[in-house]
Amino acid sequence: MDPDKILREMEKNWGEICNPLILTSKVMPEWIPRQADEGKFLMSLPEVPPKYKQLIMISVAAVLQNKQCSEFFIKVGKHMGLTNREIGEAILTARFAMASTIFSNVEEGFLSLIEEEKK
Repeated sequence: MDPDKILREMEKNWGEICNPLILTSKVMPEWIPRQADEGKFLMSLPEVPPKYKQLIMISVAAVLQNKQCSEFFIKVGKHMGLTNREIGEAILTARFAMASTIFSNVEEGFLSLIEEEKK
């Protein structure tokens, strides 16, 4: 399928196309059908509804501190019917998960402190 036609279809489904994907289509047009197929495959999997998948993508982009993808995924989510509150809760959940990982980052340090106190 023609990459430009695929991008137009994506724009219809998502409300817009992110600039990195447009640029990729100029440099590696053969990637666009694969990107589209992977997205269709992901959204066709039955266990997690598309709405939740979009919330996951918003959260991951936020945790990765990718402003452009965060903004794009939020726009797509709004186009899909997500509410501001749903998006906000997803971001707060991602923030909580990310902040909670700090404890595993210092596990060895805490163990050494505890061992030191035993002496």
